Amino acid sequence: MKKTKLLFLLLMHAGMIANVNAQESELPLSGPAYDIADAAYKAYARGDYAQAVQQAREAVRLRPDVLRLKQLLTQAEEAQKNQGKATSTPKAATGKPASAANPAYTAANKAYKAYAKQDYEAAVGDAQNAVRLDPANASYWTLLINSQIAAQRYAEAEKTVIEAMQRFGATASLVSQREVVNQNIAAQAGSAIYQALEQQNFSKAVSSAHRAVAYAPEKRIYRLLLVHSLLSANRLEEAEQALEPLLKKADDPVPLIWRGYIKQRLGQRAAAIADFEKALSMRSELTTEERVNLRLIVADAGLSAGESDATLEVLQTLDGNAAVATRKRSAAEMRLRLARPGSVATNKIMQPPALRCRSATNGEVCSLVPGAAPADPAYASADAAYKALAKRDYSLALSKVREALQLSPDNPAYQLLLVDILSRDGQLAEAEREATLALDKGNRDPELRAQRGRVRLALYKTQLADEDFNQVLLSNDASLPLQIEMLSKLGRRNEARQRFNAASEAGAFDGMSKVELAYLAASAGDSLGAFTLFDLAYRDGSLPPNAIPDAGYAALNARRDPEATTYFRRTVDAVDKGDIAMAPQQLFETRRGIADLERSWGAVASLNYRGSSLQPGSGIAPSGTNNTAQIGGEVYWRPFGYRSGRPIEVYASVFETVYSKDKALTGAPTAQGGVGVRWKPFSETNVIVALQRQIKIGSASGDGDWLARLAYSNSFGTDLRVDKPSWWTGQIFGEVGRYIDQKQTYSIFEGQLGRSYRLDDINPNLTITPHFVIGSDFNSTLRVPAEKTAVGAGPGVNVRYWYRQDHYKAPQSYVDFSLQYRFKISGDERAQGVVLRTTFYY
Repeated sequence: MKKTKLLFLLLMHAGMIANVNAQESELPLSGPAYDIADAAYKAYARGDYAQAVQQAREAVRLRPDVLRLKQLLTQAEEAQKNQGKATSTPKAATGKPASAANPAYTAANKAYKAYAKQDYEAAVGDAQNAVRLDPANASYWTLLINSQIAAQRYAEAEKTVIEAMQRFGATASLVSQREVVNQNIAAQAGSAIYQALEQQNFSKAVSSAHRAVAYAPEKRIYRLLLVHSLLSANRLEEAEQALEPLLKKADDPVPLIWRGYIKQRLGQRAAAIADFEKALSMRSELTTEERVNLRLIVADAGLSAGESDATLEVLQTLDGNAAVATRKRSAAEMRLRLARPGSVATNKIMQPPALRCRSATNGEVCSLVPGAAPADPAYASADAAYKALAKRDYSLALSKVREALQLSPDNPAYQLLLVDILSRDGQLAEAEREATLALDKGNRDPELRAQRGRVRLALYKTQLADEDFNQVLLSNDASLPLQIEMLSKLGRRNEARQRFNAASEAGAFDGMSKVELAYLAASAGDSLGAFTLFDLAYRDGSLPPNAIPDAGYAALNARRDPEATTYFRRTVDAVDKGDIAMAPQQLFETRRGIADLERSWGAVASLNYRGSSLQPGSGIAPSGTNNTAQIGGEVYWRPFGYRSGRPIEVYASVFETVYSKDKALTGAPTAQGGVGVRWKPFSETNVIVALQRQIKIGSASGDGDWLARLAYSNSFGTDLRVDKPSWWTGQIFGEVGRYIDQKQTYSIFEGQLGRSYRLDDINPNLTITPHFVIGSDFNSTLRVPAEKTAVGAGPGVNVRYWYRQDHYKAPQSYVDFSLQYRFKISGDERAQGVVLRTTFYY
């Protein structure tokens, strides 16, 4: 029974026995969610309930679909509350302070303290006394149940939960506790299955498996063990019945292969062939090795039935594998033997396919291997590598996976694991080298080639990455989601969408949830389809809270601004409720998105004193004069809304000169108005196209003219940050304008780089930004060629105060003061001097 023990240990490693593991209907835990959940369980185990609550809440935010994480959160909150009762002045059920002389309170208090010290047996005894003395106090029942669970007295806990429900009804807390009890009873039954199999007591193994399934029907592993036990007991008809729930998972070949085996054992070869063919046609998430194993099992079935041609047909596409070669030789020998006169095929009993599970980056995957699962000499090292990777101990993970590869150098799963660890550790060049070595040695797993492509993309080896992505697309083993991802990475979004649509129509994604399909549609570039699926999931209650922001971005990409606003507001609400845990800056950026989406108009007023600088976006051409001050303002309106980052704005402006060092005309005679329309044609690129009619207002402002403008800007760190006290800030702005009647062309450019500091001691919405600036302007009407362009650079400081925010919107307005001094680099004297700006943006 050593092989049976190995099988069970492998299953335990895959995370399917312990009560802290994922339900089969859920996507497996991996990545940050796994790390945080692990920390939460450890905090709960050592009695640090405050930390357990915090970690569990974050784990639930990341994976709201996992029931056991919600159960952990409920238990941690209950334990924290009970712990607090033990250290604070308790109150009786009447709301009045409980007397220390109250026997029930005294017993409960002792139980809380024993529980906090992890003396769970003592806690059980004291809690039982508390319940006996005051059976109407629901918190004492909760304390007793928690203590019995912690003491692993699950049968007693089950009885207590039932009694509590009869007394208080099926409250959320009791339902959650009963679920935990059930999971633990199922886990105990799972251990009993192992012991029975090891002792070859198959009858006991079957009864224990039935008990495990009864208490945890959602856990696939118990159903698999039930089938395994029934097959070991040669109870084929019962095993076939036990397979029925597993067969409901549309993309799982394991139950189909097992049913095919049972059908063949029962003499139903045609039905077995149908199951085998259906299993081999599935596009399930299996490695190349696992797909080969499935074909080997079907080949063994052919050999068992004496059908050499069927065996060779299923092995036709396989080569380079010793197991394949052995079976091909056996089939060839059988063909020669059957060709002899008088020879007849003889059936041989086929050993049941054995179960083998592995940990993958996206969870646990179980497949079948021919006969009994062989002992893997590298299992212990690989297991240690997976555990170290989960803890982000990359040094230990690398050491262990290299040990595993020394023992199993051609194991594709370990080769992929090595590349994955190196990638996560930032050793991109080494990850690329190891992936290349594995591929050169014959590893044909498309996921490994895709991983090398991702690494090369991170190394900016775009051409080589594209070659890998294209090779994955040529592979027959690449799953549809992987194909769609590759097409998207290659920029072939139309093909990705077509493949997604074709697969959907063919039923390739049948059985996937709306949320899973939504993410797949988003990967295919079908933003509208993704949003529709997200929205349908929200309406039927299946959208997890952590997917609400993604629904908002899908709506935004689909140009559905009102719906995007709705989902971003729901995001804020979910954060308030604790359903989503967001970093402060993430929440701020969500509120910024709401403010941008809901803005329909705005106003800007400014006062500018310049050497060579112009107010960006003012539409005023460089005049060639130095040291003048202008004041003006603009009001704009977005008649069609935000348009997913492509707004059209109608605006009107007035500017006039209020000071001139050269004693030029100032005041009302210089006032000039303008009305126009501007358009941002691209959502992700800040290009503005504008057409403006200049209007003569003052007597000295010149005749009206048409002005066409093209502007571009880009920036980082210019918005307020709430997650750090200082950050780097940079921006560039360029504008080209043409006065049609005057035949004048101008351009301006300005670039800044600095560091912003939040002045929290004064106001957290107040920032100061010392910076370096370079600016230039060009005026085609200036007579001296050398003076047409002026360039200056120098230091500056900017002070900005943000205001006008609410619960859902980030600050929508600011007052900005900027002071610079520029030294001339080229051009006339307007390139140097003081530049002063005051801007009021509403």
